[in-house]
Amino acid sequence: MPWHAYHSVWALLVLGWICNYVVRMALSPLLEPVMAEFSLSHAEGGFLFSVFFYGYVAMQVPAGMLGDRFGRKRVLVLGILLVAAAAVVTGLSRTLATLALARLLTGLAQGMYFVNDRPIIAAATPADRLALGQGVSFSGLGLGTALGVLAGGALGELMPWRHVFLVLAILPVLSAALIGRFVPDPAGIGREVPRADVSGGEVAAVFRQRDLWLLGIAGISPIWTQWLVGTWGPALFAEVGVRDLARSAVYASVLGIAAPPGLLAVGALSDRLLARYGTPRRTVVASGIAATAVLAAAMGWVVQAQGSAGLLALLMFATSFCFWGTWAPVYALTAELAPRRAMGVAFGVLNSVAFSSSLVAPFVTGWIKDWSGSFAGGCYLAALLGVAAVPVALAVGVPRPMQRR
Repeated sequence: MPWHAYHSVWALLVLGWICNYVVRMALSPLLEPVMAEFSLSHAEGGFLFSVFFYGYVAMQVPAGMLGDRFGRKRVLVLGILLVAAAAVVTGLSRTLATLALARLLTGLAQGMYFVNDRPIIAAATPADRLALGQGVSFSGLGLGTALGVLAGGALGELMPWRHVFLVLAILPVLSAALIGRFVPDPAGIGREVPRADVSGGEVAAVFRQRDLWLLGIAGISPIWTQWLVGTWGPALFAEVGVRDLARSAVYASVLGIAAPPGLLAVGALSDRLLARYGTPRRTVVASGIAATAVLAAAMGWVVQAQGSAGLLALLMFATSFCFWGTWAPVYALTAELAPRRAMGVAFGVLNSVAFSSSLVAPFVTGWIKDWSGSFAGGCYLAALLGVAAVPVALAVGVPRPMQRR
């Protein structure tokens, strides 16, 4: 595949991630007004945010199976259009139950994207740039996170929070149209295997893949830290004295700004270390998790000490750089471990396991805040989970060349 062709695929799928994440993350800076309207505690607000992930996690394996069977681009585009519909339902919600259902629908819809976009990237990208390609294309999550937090905070100052989602619903429709028109079906590019050749035995083999499960378990830690920051980032800055909604959103947007450099740098480093020195990708993954744990503990110390917002922003950027960067070698390793014919299922299994922590991280962190009066304890818990995850990452096996089939 020509270089310009796979770069175009990367760029369009980055756009899809951006538009999805703007809708997902706009709730973060708007969570305080929503909590005030419905008289929610921090634990209850955290649970409302995490409702998204119940749909997202539940859809991972089914969406991977649907993509493997009926076409990955087709399922991916349908998911994006459902994201737009869910944003409209969010904007029209008048009760807490309706809002929760709208967030659940948002999660179900966005769960259709990840497990189908990762195999498309793997099929379109040259083998020697696999981690870089996974990192570049995944940077859209960070850009979308930053823009979603910024847009939610800025628009929330100008209009009621419901109207924000009605405005943002336009973005997924745009990305669905562009991807549907210009991204080729993966069955016709790169090393993709025709869908008709997918067998039940290959799907079953994915579920028996020990290393895939270990990789997912190791991923629980960076996902926990990601959604501690993703949910409560603006509130962490409020705790150190930043009370203005728009200003706290600007500070918290470093979570997303750190994603492109983290993913690009760690992805390229993983490819280079593997090619030049034979350094296993699992070593890079474990190092990223360890660094994330240390930095999460440092964030907790700043919050506990009521330190400066500038220092907290710097630590949040560094933490985000590490946990975002970890995913480039994780996804490259997943692509190397999984049979290509069932790769959608493989990414679904990985993400289901890793994202299990997102179901409880916002709630548990909010509960710790309600109980202790500070978000510091939530940061320390994230650090402990990181310490526990390092040996799990190091236990992942090294893929053999014949596994990449």
